[in-house]
Formats: sequence, structure tokens, C-alpha cells
Amino acid sequence: MNLSLYTEPSRFSEPHAKGKHVVIIDVLRASSTIVHACENGVERIIPVAHVEDATKLVPTLDREATLLGGEREGIKIDGFDLGNSPLDYTPEVVEGKTLVFTTSNGTVAIAQSAPADEVIIGCFLNLRAVVEHLLTTRPDEVAILCSGNLGQLSLEDFVCGGYVVRSLEERLGSGLVRNDGAGAARSLAGCLPDIEGVIGSSTHGRKLAALGFEDDLEFCSRLDAFDTVPVVAEGRITGKIRNRR
Repeated sequence: MNLSLYTEPSRFSEPHAKGKHVVIIDVLRASSTIVHACENGVERIIPVAHVEDATKLVPTLDREATLLGGEREGIKIDGFDLGNSPLDYTPEVVEGKTLVFTTSNGTVAIAQSAPADEVIIGCFLNLRAVVEHLLTTRPDEVAILCSGNLGQLSLEDFVCGGYVVRSLEERLGSGLVRNDGAGAARSLAGCLPDIEGVIGSSTHGRKLAALGFEDDLEFCSRLDAFDTVPVVAEGRITGKIRNRR
């Protein structure tokens, strides 16, 4: 397995995606929210990069069965039903619904990955399930795409990617060939076992805490809480792989 890690979407273009299986990581908070929504029974998620795309799409859908979710600068967008706090995506809110979803970073990374052979969503919450899926499918080419924060590296995404690399390396040994980004992330992850500390000390984590989202930081730091792996297919997250522990 050839494994490459990219620190943010602007470094990941169409040639990087083609022929690869891509793992999107946006710990704070799009990946964590998507995983939680899928775990809680959302029917499908339609990720879009821009607010205008989301607002134009909603009138074409059954509004009573559709939720509009997302954020800019960490704050729920005016007129949207939900923001980007995974704690808001409970079964009572999302079960059986379509979610149109746009965020500052995560949905941009999803859009950048469109030419890939497969796109899955990962974070600390479903890390083991993501690794098990990759070990089961054994693609030749894997890319971990960290969503970053507005074009900058995000510590929590980079470390989470490193945890994925480390787990794959433990199982595949010399059968895993990694690029320098994956190697650096793996080395850093080995030095940082306190996930909640990593998230809380990160630039993005500190910003969210200042906005009052401390509970989100604790939730997003939970390791292997769920066995759901959301899959993006034809621009929709319509299903999920379950990897039972």
C-alpha cells in the first residue's frame, strides 16, 4: 500500500486524487459531525463547498425532510437549521433526514477529492473503523487529506492522520510505503498520546473554546467511539460501512 498524507486541500489537486482511495480528516469539526450524523440515522448528506450552493439546492428538495447545516468561522450560518457542532446532530434531529452541509474546510476537502476512486470520512471518533476498512479493501494507493484551517495546517488533523499511518504500519509493516508527510505525521502522533490535549492546545481548538464550544472539543477527542465509516459517492454521503470491533 502506497500512502500519502497532505496537510490541507490546496496542496491536493485532481492528479493527486485520481486512482486513489482518499480519507478526509477534519477533526474540528466536519468529519466528527458527519460521522455522528451517520451514526444517528441521517438518510443522506449532500456536502457542498459554498454557502450559495447550499441555499440554491435546498428549494429543490423536500424542505420538511431536509436540514441545512454548516458554519463559517465556527459560527452557524444565518438562516441555517444547524451549525457544525456534532452534539446537535442527535437521532431526534437527523434520523431519516437529508442534510445539506457546508463548512469552511471539510466540505472543501471533499470537493477536492471528487476524482478519487473512493472517498471516506475519518476522525478520532471512527479511527479504528477507518483503518479496518483500508485493511479489508487493500487499495494500492491511499491519500490522507487533512482539511486544515483556511489553508493552514491544523495540528489535530495532522496528528489524527498520523494515528492512521501508525495503525496501518503496525499491521502492514514493510508492506506500507509512505511519503514524507505521512512519516512526519506518524512520528508526531507517537509523541502525542493525549488526544484531548492536542485538540485543546491547537489553534482551531482554542478558537472554538473561545466561542463556547468546549464540549465539542471533548467529544471530538474520543477515540474509536463509533464503527461507522461514511462514504462519499457521486457527491452524496448516502451510506456507511460498519466495521464491528
